[in-house]
Amino acid sequence: MIDMKNTEDYVISNEVMDVNTIILDAYGTLLTPSTLKIRQVLNDFSTEKQKELYNLLKRAQDFDDILEIIPFQSKNKKEKFISDVAKDLDQIKPYDESFSILDYLKDKYTIIIDSNLMPPYNQPIEKNFWSIVNDTILSFQELFKKWEKEHYKMIKKRYWKNGDEILFVGDNYKNDYEYPKRSWMNALHLQRNWKTHTESIESLEELLEILKLSK
Repeated sequence: MIDMKNTEDYVISNEVMDVNTIILDAYGTLLTPSTLKIRQVLNDFSTEKQKELYNLLKRAQDFDDILEIIPFQSKNKKEKFISDVAKDLDQIKPYDESFSILDYLKDKYTIIIDSNLMPPYNQPIEKNFWSIVNDTILSFQELFKKWEKEHYKMIKKRYWKNGDEILFVGDNYKNDYEYPKRSWMNALHLQRNWKTHTESIESLEELLEILKLSK
């Protein structure tokens, strides 16, 4: 498995040569992050009720499901929530490098987006990347989430891949780096703007450089 210390490790590593599938996170990796935490709308409820509602929200299949699950205490609160989500979706944009990176990778690798999200946050993914990537794994459509080990087992089984054929790239240290490595996959942690882990990269351009150096 790839052990990211610096780019020189990749030059001498043969293991990256086995990678034929790149799995990218969406928000914070290909897309700018959401600024709205849907879970905050549950703050009016008890801790026990919040847990109950949040578990239901994780299984919502569309935005209408979310609106039915959340017991809004007034019409105004519901309307404000709908407005806030619309504004948040509008401010989400692809990073400048996303399209050039995907354009380079798409003819050389199977490209999959794997994201923990709630509807309607699948919309920016579908709008921007649907025609470029080979597949998407959206948490609200899956039985297991990215923090569960069964999620990574599912990926290897679904795509008929060994762990050394897969490279995970994302900004969540546990979900996109630590847990994939525990499942014997390759992984890179993306940490934009500041870098606190030696095994992290600061942009997707570094991913491109690493893969080019290894070819």
